[in-house]
Amino acid sequence: MNRKKYVLLFTVVIGLLLTFAACSNENDDTKEEEEVEKEKYEPEPNPEASQISTYNEERLDEQADIEAEILEEYNQDTYRLDDPFIKVDPYDSAPLTALVMFETEKPVQIHVSVGNEEGEIPIEKEWEDFKEQHEIPVLGLYPDRENIVSIVAIDEDGNTEISHITIETEPLPEEVPNTELVEGTPDDMERGLSFIAQNVGPVFAVDGNADVRWYSSLPGRLIFNPLSNGNYIQITKKPDADQYNDLLETDLLGKVYNAYEINIEEYERGNLIHHDVIEVPSGNLLATTHEPNGEYIEDFMHEIDRETGETTQEINVRELFPSEAYEEYDGKNADLNDWFHQNAIWYDESDNSILISGRSQDLIMKMSYPDAEIKWILAEDEEWPEDYEDYLLEPINDVKFPAGQHAMKILDRPEDQENDHIKNVILFDNNTIITRGNEDVNEDYSRAVLYEINEEDMTVEEIWSYGEERGEDFFSDIVGNVQYLYETDHVLLTSGAIEDETSPTGIAGRVVEVDTEDDANVIFEVKVTGRTENSEKFIYRSIRLPAYPEQGWDFTLSEREVE
Repeated sequence: MNRKKYVLLFTVVIGLLLTFAACSNENDDTKEEEEVEKEKYEPEPNPEASQISTYNEERLDEQADIEAEILEEYNQDTYRLDDPFIKVDPYDSAPLTALVMFETEKPVQIHVSVGNEEGEIPIEKEWEDFKEQHEIPVLGLYPDRENIVSIVAIDEDGNTEISHITIETEPLPEEVPNTELVEGTPDDMERGLSFIAQNVGPVFAVDGNADVRWYSSLPGRLIFNPLSNGNYIQITKKPDADQYNDLLETDLLGKVYNAYEINIEEYERGNLIHHDVIEVPSGNLLATTHEPNGEYIEDFMHEIDRETGETTQEINVRELFPSEAYEEYDGKNADLNDWFHQNAIWYDESDNSILISGRSQDLIMKMSYPDAEIKWILAEDEEWPEDYEDYLLEPINDVKFPAGQHAMKILDRPEDQENDHIKNVILFDNNTIITRGNEDVNEDYSRAVLYEINEEDMTVEEIWSYGEERGEDFFSDIVGNVQYLYETDHVLLTSGAIEDETSPTGIAGRVVEVDTEDDANVIFEVKVTGRTENSEKFIYRSIRLPAYPEQGWDFTLSEREVE
């Protein structure tokens, strides 16, 4: 970018910063809203729960050593705004990030931005606090280039200083797939990056141009979910390990805040936590797991204490079904005794219950938590014992029930709060029948679908869907995700295993953002393929999130003592 472009860009940036500073002072006198703290739902631990988890002190100790080395290197010199200390990929896990550190003579606010050249999409962050010591996480670097990063400092009198630094990055590794922009109108998209988790391989994120702007170099498998504090939970392993047995709470710079080691006795496959981990109101983590020393797989859940790493709750899904459901199951993966294949959990705080998805049974079930009493079942009325008839939701008008589905969620829009007994549930319907479903349309398409469930009348109505119109070209017999984007009323959906002759692996994933109000107009679409025929074939989920967490991010190097 030439000098004139820099001057023009940062004249605008400085103006915005000055306006922000003035508005901040005015807002100091605005009336404060009284906050009523809701009592946290935290059931007593189950003393009979199998202990499958422990806190991983080793991970935190290793990180403390890394941070001590960074601080030692930083303290060897004095760094200023125009010549800062730069540490690319400080935690050796996020190569398109950097930690920038420096001191200023006066307390200042900091604004940092990356991607300001023509054709690029800016990623920026402002820190409101006035400080003299600065530890700035820089996110959104482009791979394989010299990135120009702009840092603006503004003091309490409104004076500004600008610094442009260069940060060089390495090319993307082969494990990060190719991303091809099919459709894109960035100005109309929900803001943020699309974070994409593969079945096996690094998690990565693309912007509105389908350019990779972040990835994790840690071994990954399926799980990468946001937490309420702005961090993320992901499953990984040590490079020489056979099982993905490390569960980490991290930020996008790669700093680990909590770490847990998972061990399930007599389970030899790699996917110890296989499909999902969510945060429950207590702050603990609820994961899809397996029974220790068990004959069946993917039909257990365990809750992990966030602070201690101990297992506090356990649910055996088999206890909710007649024995013939699992003993006589002969569907997909019957040889593995994968009769239920739980691939998602969602918490409903309105009544302290959970929704679970059983792919092998083509159903969504709601149950109380943690005592696991069935509330309702969303599934085709087919092959159900008489005792379960009262749990099945009755369809209103034409309803196509899910088949081989993934990723159900309860929407949380203002209109969804008007009636407590109405739940709007969105999910990705793969539309591949395993146990029950509509054979007339089986495998003709995959889709996102929104159901309105009346929990008082025990009825279900189909409200909106997208995917049928794309037919078999959008059909994915496995994997998939759907996310409602609240700022725009768009939906982001992932069809992760589409047959595609142009792909080196014969499979492509599609991440699509559609407008729910405008005839399902496609706002953004990216095609994801492996780079070689031996690449990972499938993408599991995509989620749209801001690069920098909305909750705020007061990053600092820790002072953890290593024993």
